[in-house]
Amino acid sequence: DIESPSADGNVASSAVRTATCDECVENEKAVAKCVDCSAMLCSCHAEGHPRSRATYKHKVERLSGDAAHLATKEPTALCPIHPAHDLRSFCTECNTLLCRQCEATHPAEHNQQLLSIGDASARAKAAVNKMLGTGTEDGESQLDVAFEEVVQAIQSLHTQTEEVSAEVKEYFDGLVAGLRKRETQVLDDLDQLRTKNILPLEARRSRFGALISASSNAKRCV
Repeated sequence: DIESPSADGNVASSAVRTATCDECVENEKAVAKCVDCSAMLCSCHAEGHPRSRATYKHKVERLSGDAAHLATKEPTALCPIHPAHDLRSFCTECNTLLCRQCEATHPAEHNQQLLSIGDASARAKAAVNKMLGTGTEDGESQLDVAFEEVVQAIQSLHTQTEEVSAEVKEYFDGLVAGLRKRETQVLDDLDQLRTKNILPLEARRSRFGALISASSNAKRCV
């Protein structure tokens, strides 16, 4: 085992035992490290790593004899599908994080779209910084302005909604009042029609009834 010096100059004995190849099932000793995905690699996989379609753009560095260097593997999240493997790449085509096992079954046509976790993180950070402007106080200021604009837009929308609601209520209140007024006018017209036409007819019916009754009485007297 290679030992690494501790902060006080003494030798720590536990660091190197973690420096094994991430690709080997036999846990071969790591002799190199991928700068992009932080994978620890044995001599065999260090040669093959830059030749893989998924990692051909990655930079592999040989490890020195300094055990502190060997123990610098970045902490990574475990794959939820294959818990024994770290997540190490990101597919920009399907927006998915992948481990080594996931890469083996991932669609081959997506291989050109794979980024290392480091590259994906850097790209996401750049996108956020671009959205914020500079990523500093200016960016935060722009974000505050954008937030305030959203708040004002919401307030304006509430105000407009209330105004439209008031206009709609006023319109339909007027419409109902107009219909009621029209109802009263129609009923008055019907009443006038009855007075003008039906009442004279009823009077004529009464006179005819009286004549018929008088004629019947006259016949009985004869």
